[in-house]
Amino acid sequence: MFEPIRVVQVSDTHLSHRRSHFVDNWYRFSAAMAAVPPRLVINTGDCSLAGCRHPADLVAVADLHRTLPVASRMLPGNHDVGDHPRLSNVGGFRLPITESRLQVYRDAIGPDRWIEDLGGWRLIGVNSLLMGSELRAETEQWRWLQQAIVSAGERLLALFLHKPPFVASPDERELSYWSIDPASRSLLLSLIDDPRMRLVGCGHLHEHFQRRYRHVEIVCCPSLAFVASTALQPQISGGVREVGFLEHIFHEDRVVTRPIMGFELTHHVLDAVVDEVYPEKRLLADSA
Repeated sequence: MFEPIRVVQVSDTHLSHRRSHFVDNWYRFSAAMAAVPPRLVINTGDCSLAGCRHPADLVAVADLHRTLPVASRMLPGNHDVGDHPRLSNVGGFRLPITESRLQVYRDAIGPDRWIEDLGGWRLIGVNSLLMGSELRAETEQWRWLQQAIVSAGERLLALFLHKPPFVASPDERELSYWSIDPASRSLLLSLIDDPRMRLVGCGHLHEHFQRRYRHVEIVCCPSLAFVASTALQPQISGGVREVGFLEHIFHEDRVVTRPIMGFELTHHVLDAVVDEVYPEKRLLADSA
């Protein structure tokens, strides 16, 4: 008899001790995990407020994750390690991902890719910010990911990353802040197309949506920290904007995902505090 496995995905927590505007929701989330403990918590990036610019924010992330009463895994987002090199310096705020910024993340938090084997499932976490970066670490990660899938044997697969593979269509060709580099997408989708793959869990959009791609569910986790008005961030996916997290129940042959939004969390709206938490920028639509 297969015992279902409960995994909680949280994303875009934007944690910092320098500017602790959103830490209250982290403590409420941690209390919820203590009340009904999952097997694993996965944070799919933008763990920090601005760790790529302020490494102390990454230290705060590591400290706060140690307060969780259950095991956790983290993945980097653009706020943690920097963004695609051709998207950097928009509005003078974005920084590009570099080997040195990646090493700062690894020193503070740990691996930026990982494998968790739970029962008949293999959960794989990858660094989506490397995709299209042309860093040495990108080539290493592609080789690692292919091997992680090949070596899974009969286990079913779930993939976690920060940026979604695409937003509206897998045929998107324009380089966008909102999804991975389209030049990398074909390789990623060929790996996702593995018949054992069941779930792709991402974040980044501060919107919750769930859509089918062939035999795989692509699910975008809401932000635990805040939402933004359309004046700051245009509507990206047509999804729901409300703070929260996701619960994934892994059954023998499928995953059932449930969004948990509202809850006892504070519905922070970035518009009210954007100049306090991100004084380096003014419009999220230009420089988030």
